[in-house]
Amino acid sequence: MHWILFLVGLVWLAAVWGAAVWERRSQQALRRAVWRDLLAGGVLFLLVLAFFWRTLSGDVFQPADGGDLASFLFPAYRFAAGELAGGRLPLWNPTLYGGAPFVGDIQAGFLYPPNLALFLLSPNFAYPSLQWLAVLHLFWAALGMYVLLRTLRWEAGAQISRLGALFGGLAFGLCDPLLIHLGNLNLIAVLSWLPWVLAPYSRALAPAAGFNTWRRDWGWAAVTALLFALSGYAGHAQSSVYIGLALALYTVGRLATDWVAARRWTQVGRTLLLGVGVLGLTLLLLGPILLPALEMAAYTVRAEFTYQDTVVYSLAPVQALVGLLTPGFFGRGPALHWSLWERVELPYLGVATLLLAAAALLLAPALRRRDLWLWLGVALFGLPVSLGVYGIVHGWLTLLLPLFDQFRAPARALMLWALGMCVLAAVGFDLVLGQVRKISALAPEAALPVSSPTEALPAPSEDGAKTGTEAGTEFGWDLLAGILRWGALLLGGVAVPLAYMALLLTQAEDTTFLRTSLAALALTLALGAWLAVWALVGSVRRGVLSAAVGGTLLIAVLFLELAAAGAYTDISPTDPTLGFVHPEIVNFLKADPDLFRIDTDTDIADLWQPDTAALVGLQDVHGVANPLLLRSVRDFQQSTGGRATRRYDQLNVKYVLVRTGTPLPEGKFERVLGPVGELELYRNRDFAPRAWWAPADANLAALELPDQPVAAQVTRYTSTALDIQVDSPATGYLVLSENWYPGWYATVNGESATVEMVNGALRAVRTPAGAAQVALRYRPASWIWGLVLGVAGLLLAVLLLVLALRPRRAPQTAAY
Repeated sequence: MHWILFLVGLVWLAAVWGAAVWERRSQQALRRAVWRDLLAGGVLFLLVLAFFWRTLSGDVFQPADGGDLASFLFPAYRFAAGELAGGRLPLWNPTLYGGAPFVGDIQAGFLYPPNLALFLLSPNFAYPSLQWLAVLHLFWAALGMYVLLRTLRWEAGAQISRLGALFGGLAFGLCDPLLIHLGNLNLIAVLSWLPWVLAPYSRALAPAAGFNTWRRDWGWAAVTALLFALSGYAGHAQSSVYIGLALALYTVGRLATDWVAARRWTQVGRTLLLGVGVLGLTLLLLGPILLPALEMAAYTVRAEFTYQDTVVYSLAPVQALVGLLTPGFFGRGPALHWSLWERVELPYLGVATLLLAAAALLLAPALRRRDLWLWLGVALFGLPVSLGVYGIVHGWLTLLLPLFDQFRAPARALMLWALGMCVLAAVGFDLVLGQVRKISALAPEAALPVSSPTEALPAPSEDGAKTGTEAGTEFGWDLLAGILRWGALLLGGVAVPLAYMALLLTQAEDTTFLRTSLAALALTLALGAWLAVWALVGSVRRGVLSAAVGGTLLIAVLFLELAAAGAYTDISPTDPTLGFVHPEIVNFLKADPDLFRIDTDTDIADLWQPDTAALVGLQDVHGVANPLLLRSVRDFQQSTGGRATRRYDQLNVKYVLVRTGTPLPEGKFERVLGPVGELELYRNRDFAPRAWWAPADANLAALELPDQPVAAQVTRYTSTALDIQVDSPATGYLVLSENWYPGWYATVNGESATVEMVNGALRAVRTPAGAAQVALRYRPASWIWGLVLGVAGLLLAVLLLVLALRPRRAPQTAAY
């Protein structure tokens, strides 16, 4: 994967060089500054690479067991890449669960441009490629936050400095809600676009400078919708909903601040119209994946979720409170964790981020603080939602928002907390470094000249009395000084000593000693970061350090703190994809010329990855646990009565893979391979063909497989096309051990035919007596209509952009 690093570096250098040339040919301040922003982005890139250097070098794997990245996404993405390499769209996946709609699984991600590029350039990509994609998306999240922060404008046109934006970007890209999900590439990919989506939206909702700005506003709205839809194609519906919630909260906050500032109903109407327009255009653009996913949702196990199912992985209040300061108190990652849910995200963004966010609220002048309440509201909305069953807000959302009750893990709402707090921290960063007042609580003897682009404090009045803004700011500095002082005393004087005292008292108990050690080390790290921030803020206030040096050191403190807490957590030198590597068994199965399925649901997940079939080109009646499993498939498999029955044989299972010594029904199964390691392969002597004939008077709701079925010949088999030749003794049905689902169409001898449902799960097509050629094709109407809507949305977005970029005519002056 070194070529990815080389490619990214080459593109970045080209961009910096182009910006430098642009600067020389232009005197505009904006253009002259572009290359500095690109260099700041390059620094973010290097910091993210430095954070994950062990993982990216191939020294370790992260997460240790691979998580969904290894067990689910790797085989699914390799299947999609193989289909595309064969010139087919991966609409249906025959390799798992006896066959399932792949395009309906929103996590498929084969239309997401970065995934698509990987699939087309390297169809047989190795697992580390996905680790690289995950890390690069964390960098993308950090860069997006940098862009958002540089885009935001506060009162009087103030802009967040590059160092402040760099701080906020680093905190967001490596925040716990993203880092803990390194094994959920699709989740990271969607959420990495969150700040990118908000950046143009903030421009669209900026107060209008006149009645002729509608084209500009709708141009930015189109960009917002395009980026929002692009993120959705990465394939994680819950994360897309949280992006939508962020946009909604920003809209409400913008409405509130605009109304307070101007109290104009025209501005309110404009904001609402733009918000509705962005939502509508985004839904159109997402049509190709949204319509199939909505269709599939009604057929899956997920549709049966109760509220109790949706609140699995709620954030416990104690974890939330401790997690504000450290993610390691209860251990981090499955290996050492000793509280609830080893991989639930925490509100941890770094102690430095937390303190600077508080500084923003305490030190901002009154006019600027009004805008900060918006971001505080976003943060404080995400925090109670993340509590799930431990709070009430999440329950309200399941009643108010469509499909919200199908999403588990409420703790993921912490992305809204991270978003709001990182914006506040960037503002606080500039305010701490740019204040000019001499505050006795921090530095009674020195004052610092303004060196950041933030708004300076007003000068004292002529009679020496402080203005309202001065007094409020001085009061804010006093509060900040108190927070720094008392927080350090509580951590250093109470929490850390108690932790080490407990450590001494538990030396004889291995488990308790380990847990206490983790807690003590975590609190010590938090204390160190707290003291470092206090020292740096005080040094800048006293003039010992310049604002630039102090800001750089604050960024260094944040990076070292985040790295110490997470860079080496949940790693392992063992390749998590070894469970896919079984060449002797796979070669034996692929040498069999029959069309058949295997059965691996025999408690061997620790030896054989459940989704191996998708990776190696076999067909399995099972797969990894998936809430998008079709209910009809689950019900049919549960009703077979076991492997000894003829109903089980309708699944077309020819081989069963078991752990050595596992008993199977005698007389029906014979061992044909093994032991291979700890695995043995058994053949089903009563294996039924993939397609067979049933008489016309058969009960399709409870069809039994005859002892000697009339087999049909499958002449063509791909993921979305089957051609079958059958010689029926009479009018009847061609029954297939293929799962029924809307979107499959059939022809018999060229004439359209209905695809019937057999036993509530399988397919059947009525055939005449004699020879017949049956063809089945998968062409889901939801996919076709989704493409139509997607193209319409794209054309509309392009039209809005063209109108926005079209130069305005100069006003004509009447001649006299």
